Amino acid sequence: MEVVVDYSGSKRFLAHCGKHDLIVDLPVNQGGKDEGPTPPQYFLASLASCVGVYVLSFCNNYELNASGMQIKICADKLAAPARLENIKTEIVLPKANIGERKQELLAVARRCLVHNTIEAHPKIDIKLIIP
Repeated sequence: MEVVVDYSGSKRFLAHCGKHDLIVDLPVNQGGKDEGPTPPQYFLASLASCVGVYVLSFCNNYELNASGMQIKICADKLAAPARLENIKTEIVLPKANIGERKQELLAVARRCLVHNTIEAHPKIDIKLIIP
């Protein structure tokens, strides 16, 4: 799996994800033009949508109605060291009759790839390449 991110001026980047391009930018008050989400917003969106994919699969397996599903996510932004903390995720399933499957559904949601990656504290290697 690879993503390539190109700088495209000001505080804007273009992330190439397979056949898809995503604009990454900063708000105007941080020197950007607010043409796309910030990197932390994409991070949270990645986690929330991954949870959503796993919950959808659970709902499909048990014939639960997933229409209207929302994944709400928020976090505190800390400065030193810069990071997100206290990530809170809420799964809203207004039309699914979960019944006694609540804990099972939550366990499935916690097994999503992005959640597992964060929990595992992966090694992240950053190199500088100067051609």
